[in-house]
Amino acid sequence: MRRLILAAGAAALLAGCGNPAQTAKDSQSPTPSPGIRIQQVKVGQAVTLSGADDSGGAGRLRLTVKVKQIVSTATGHGAFQQPRKGERFVAVRFVLKNVGDAAYDDSPTYGAEVVDGAGRTYDPTVATVTAGPGFPKVVKLQQGQARSGFIVFAVPKKAAVVSVQYALNAGFAADRAEWRAN
Repeated sequence: MRRLILAAGAAALLAGCGNPAQTAKDSQSPTPSPGIRIQQVKVGQAVTLSGADDSGGAGRLRLTVKVKQIVSTATGHGAFQQPRKGERFVAVRFVLKNVGDAAYDDSPTYGAEVVDGAGRTYDPTVATVTAGPGFPKVVKLQQGQARSGFIVFAVPKKAAVVSVQYALNAGFAADRAEWRAN
């Protein structure tokens, strides 16, 4: 009986594990969770996003975010900055401007993802590309300050990136934006 329980537990654990090299996540629900607000715009348009309300009295985090450019086949810097076999780099240039009364002090990369035509999402990678500079690990913006940089994604060569999504607070804020690539 003990072996049966251990085997069942191991099978359940393994069933939840995917290929660790896989960077895509299948989108399970086409509709957002309750309380999530998604603003859909075209590349080049700016969207004002709010951060999660921490009720800390320090003010409200609000950034104007724009996807300025999508480089669908970006070139990595040097021999060690190349995508894995069967993948390519997609670089997205974001412009962030603090329009709230709280300081922004976070990593912009954690709230970004790209979506392919099959609905799979891809998280950023740590690669740097020749398209332009990326963001530092942590970006600090006081009210009125702006910063731009590229966020890089590794996607399958045949995947068609159809949109870019972004949310503040490492992607956990309910206020989100989606830029359509077409």
